[in-house]
Amino acid sequence: MSAGVETLLPQPVLDPVTPATAVNSINPVDGPFLRFPPFPLPPPEVTIMPFKDFKERGIAMEPGPDDAEVDTLGIPTIPLLHPHTTDVCKTNTKRKRKAEENKARKKGGAGSKNIPWYEEWEEAEVARFSTGFNPLSSRFERIQAAAIDFTSGRKWPLNYASETGPRYIFDKFLRYIGVPTSGPVPGEKKSKKAEEELSDDGMDDEEEQEGASVEPNVQEDSMAGIIMDREIPAKLQLSSNEEKLISFFNNPEKSIKIFLSSHARFEGFIWSDANLDCIGRIMDFFVRFILRSKVLPESERSLRRSLEVIEVAKKELPNTSALAKAFPDIFSRASSACWGWKAEGYTVLSLEDKDIPAESMKSMVEEVKEDEPVEQTSAWGSQPSWGSSADSTWASSTADGDGWGVSVIPESIPEPSPWEVVKEDNLLSLLGPTALPLTHTTGIVEQSMRRIKAIMPLPQNPPKPPPQPEGVCEPDAAAVELDLDCHFFKVVLEPMPVNWDGGDILAFSNPKILNTSRGAVADPNAAEPAPKAHDPFKDDVTLLMEAKSETVALLSVGMGLGGTWVQIAREGEPVKKKKKGKSKSKPVTYWYLDGLSVVTPSFWTVKS
Repeated sequence: MSAGVETLLPQPVLDPVTPATAVNSINPVDGPFLRFPPFPLPPPEVTIMPFKDFKERGIAMEPGPDDAEVDTLGIPTIPLLHPHTTDVCKTNTKRKRKAEENKARKKGGAGSKNIPWYEEWEEAEVARFSTGFNPLSSRFERIQAAAIDFTSGRKWPLNYASETGPRYIFDKFLRYIGVPTSGPVPGEKKSKKAEEELSDDGMDDEEEQEGASVEPNVQEDSMAGIIMDREIPAKLQLSSNEEKLISFFNNPEKSIKIFLSSHARFEGFIWSDANLDCIGRIMDFFVRFILRSKVLPESERSLRRSLEVIEVAKKELPNTSALAKAFPDIFSRASSACWGWKAEGYTVLSLEDKDIPAESMKSMVEEVKEDEPVEQTSAWGSQPSWGSSADSTWASSTADGDGWGVSVIPESIPEPSPWEVVKEDNLLSLLGPTALPLTHTTGIVEQSMRRIKAIMPLPQNPPKPPPQPEGVCEPDAAAVELDLDCHFFKVVLEPMPVNWDGGDILAFSNPKILNTSRGAVADPNAAEPAPKAHDPFKDDVTLLMEAKSETVALLSVGMGLGGTWVQIAREGEPVKKKKKGKSKSKPVTYWYLDGLSVVTPSFWTVKS
């Protein structure tokens, strides 16, 4: 047999009389080639539909789960790796509706400058895939390559202040999970040098140049396996990144929860409303990009669960800032104005107080002037929000001072005009001619972190108050409480779990009963609790809140509120003796909020 000459093996000759059932396998002589007839028989459990009975299934008009385009059988469609001009969404998805709205807006003369950045991304997001990784490579290499592909080629918004915006949040997330952030700049073409920088230990260029200038010129083979002193920080940093990535790979859902809650507070992302608005959106785009590209198939289940958390974050994180500005509400402010402020604050001293020596007062004023200004806190801050709103409880409680315990009135503040009417919140203007200040007073005053357990709307058919005995003309406490029940929403708050903050927010790590409190408090060391004693570690608190839909909409079950809770107790009511056969449950009492300092989302998670 000469080289270059193709030799054909003899082909078997099938008997035309042999039925098709006699041959049901590949002829071993033919090798991988199939020749028909005869045709192989289908498995016993499979039925082949004749072509004449086949009916084409089109694209469904209504979207499937996660707003995906599906056919009439509910099977999601698969986008092509190389898109064409004829590839249009045929299902009435949110993405299609927004694309049509944007097209009509541009046709009507409005430019794309009014379109939010996330709506622009949604138009082409379904066709974006990560193609820069090898599916057989390690998880570390895949996630780094996917981060580059996600960053490059996008139109990142640039109209954000320093340390705010989607790109700033995304870079912080990459650092959080251990991916170096030295990738390409938005708008620049990804270069080979940028990819190499992304795989290094994350050191700055100046540090690398400085290290290169002092590095001795030695042979690598003679120093193999030896770590130089200057390489120790880089090696430790690389080890730290690997540890972060492993934590993310093992449980992406928990890692994302921590980033969106306790880590965001620790890093200070929450001080900006712009960050609260975009942090959930940027995480939603990145997680869906990872799932769509099959970057981490081993962690896909946990990543899909994280989408539920992210969807909640897009609603609750902006609401935390709105709650910090809206609370305490008008009822709580009116109650505090009626019975006085119960929260612990700074003592207001008067410059005209004769009991304080002049030298001591002068030194106190100078000490206050030398101190740095207090930074305004936001939704999750453990310090009072000075000047965060015009009706701030903390600001009102120190209206005669500067918030530091000394009354200092700058000369630049003009005196109020006698014609100006200052509107104050009070119970009479809110409830009308009510007997609440006569029948009730304050009881337990608790400073703690509590979690929303339930939100109860106004009752549809409130019961009537019980009739008073003949000859009794005093105000009825039961009738007053029934009037409160008809006027306000009720928010049931349960105690926060133990060690909810990991010890980072010491003022609200554990409940605390303040000195302004009145009433029995349960002793944790007592063998039997006292009757009607309040247990801040176990008992719920029912908070009354004004019936405003926009304020109630900010609340969600599971969100945490940290502040000072004041009980509304009946005035001078004697403690009744416990009777046999009576229920041991405590009567429901109403509370109001004297000051709000911390707001957390329902998915709050700390690093264990």
